[in-house]
Amino acid sequence: MMAGFSFEDLKRVWLAEKNSRELTELPEEFYQNVARHVAALNLELKRGEPLQRELLQEELRNVMRMVHDLHLSRTLKAIDEVTQGHLPAPLLERERYAFSEVRQSLEKLYTELIFPAMTGKAAIAAPHEITNVLLIMQDEVPQKIVGEDMRQYGPFRRGEVASLPKRSGELMVKHGLARKIEVKL
Repeated sequence: MMAGFSFEDLKRVWLAEKNSRELTELPEEFYQNVARHVAALNLELKRGEPLQRELLQEELRNVMRMVHDLHLSRTLKAIDEVTQGHLPAPLLERERYAFSEVRQSLEKLYTELIFPAMTGKAAIAAPHEITNVLLIMQDEVPQKIVGEDMRQYGPFRRGEVASLPKRSGELMVKHGLARKIEVKL
């Protein structure tokens, strides 16, 4: 922990980030120091007199507001850099990892969506694998069921033909409620 990390230290970092167009450099242990400061405030809050507790609660609210605002400012600045194709230099290790993943996702999106549209090359979608099974109901199923595709099916009458997601259909067959119909192509 930085010796004597305080509300003023957080405020100084927050103001520097707010007043800079570029990302400011943070010590790698910055958020751990904030966490220790918040823990200390919470401990004092439990022991304090009513007036002191009220002041500490206000400080905690301000700390939370500044930390959220700091994070949002850093995120927006970093995203701006990432959309231009590079990672900003003054990132914490965890931020660098996260924004590197964002950059890779955006590059993949560009390659798969934007580049083909701009070059007039439409990707031909592979046919979807048929995963439903065709069933004939052997018994009444008076209530709706939810398939693994999260859609509702039924209710069903005896003798009714239905197409259900494979796993749901297999369960219906296993419990004797339906019989699978084989379709020859």
